[in-house]
Amino acid sequence: MDEAWSIVDRVLSYDDPSFPLALALGSKIWFKQKKHSVAYQFARRLADVDPGNSYAWSNLGMEAEQLYRFDEADRAFQKAAGLANTDHAKGVLYMQWACMLVNAGRWDDAEPMARRSLKYSPNSGKAQGNLGLACLAVGNWREGWPLYNGVIGMDASRRLHQYGGEPQWDGTPGKRLIVYGEQGLGDEISFASMLPDVVRMSKRVVLDCSPKLAGLFRRSFPDVTVYGTRWDKALTWDVNDREADASISIGAIGQWTRNQDSDFPGEPYLVPDPDRVDMWRSLFAKQGKPVIGIAWSGGVPWTADRYRRWSLDDLLPVFRAVDAVWISLEYKDAAKEIAEFRSRHPEVDLRQYSFGTLTQDYDDTAAMVTALDHVVAMQTTVIHLCGAIGKSCDVFVNKHGQWRYGTRNGPMIWYPSVYVRRQLADGSWPLAEYAETLKARFR
Repeated sequence: MDEAWSIVDRVLSYDDPSFPLALALGSKIWFKQKKHSVAYQFARRLADVDPGNSYAWSNLGMEAEQLYRFDEADRAFQKAAGLANTDHAKGVLYMQWACMLVNAGRWDDAEPMARRSLKYSPNSGKAQGNLGLACLAVGNWREGWPLYNGVIGMDASRRLHQYGGEPQWDGTPGKRLIVYGEQGLGDEISFASMLPDVVRMSKRVVLDCSPKLAGLFRRSFPDVTVYGTRWDKALTWDVNDREADASISIGAIGQWTRNQDSDFPGEPYLVPDPDRVDMWRSLFAKQGKPVIGIAWSGGVPWTADRYRRWSLDDLLPVFRAVDAVWISLEYKDAAKEIAEFRSRHPEVDLRQYSFGTLTQDYDDTAAMVTALDHVVAMQTTVIHLCGAIGKSCDVFVNKHGQWRYGTRNGPMIWYPSVYVRRQLADGSWPLAEYAETLKARFR
């Protein structure tokens, strides 16, 4: 990448700072390095100097989307649509446009655009993945899952892994199967709800998951051999466990187990450590008031973290609604933020128990959450934990929400104990209204 940039830099520095091909390559180089603010500037300049090129506008739309500038991306794609005059140009345009609509959570627009994209790029895993996400968001499970799986192997979050040359599982029963984790902790927890189905279908199941989840999963799925080696380069498994007839990414299981709404059992499936649960219950019982978990941020830059956070001051209507002990469920150290907030609002009893949240063993977090009376959270890992253990939870989903939260308010199909509440169209959060709902709950 450095060598490629040195060539582009020389052309722009010594020959022509507005040379379109160099600008296009520069944009791609910085995109590959996830330097999207820099890549955007190259794309913006390219569209300025080569305004009749549909690829320039498609590229600008893609880069604007990476910065969550969805309206600007939409305008760029519309400009490209008026210029694209080859099937290839149209295929590039519609795929990038569909990707933007998916990431923006505009599911009604995303599905027809994704279908148009697939018409021009039928073998593109990315085009298939976009349509898959759009289908899953609206509950079109049977069509959505195989398309969703089209991106497996295209990036690190949904890797294609083999443990000994075995094929991908095709749903055939009676196999010795390895299931491996994908994406983040929340995804692993959510998709783990399908493991009991796979156990019933298979001769033997081995699970390769994140080490933080290994203990919790071993207790919860006694018929599964669990290794917390998802990130290990060299495996130290028992030799018999490496012998598999097939393997599959945990998120791909849905194709064989969740093809209609009635396939979602809606029952808790994770079993926290009872001794640790007793410890937390003993502590919380001494408070003499409700003990409520709160998570006010979630995500990382590439999963729209900018739209998945409140300030603690934003939550004052909620804190004031119930005389409660509030327990931080932030997965990063929030001690300083809490201290500063409490210096301004000492009446809010907000605490962080770092040994329950800043731990490398998610069994600690699971036990603490089990002992809580309720959870209020921005969309983040802990809401999947709540659903998996049957803990009541209100999750607030931004207007660019991910597919698994569907399109409506109400209980999640994955776990009925988690209730979805959505950001309003104007970008505000209905926290004052929700405060009244929470007050009534604990009256």
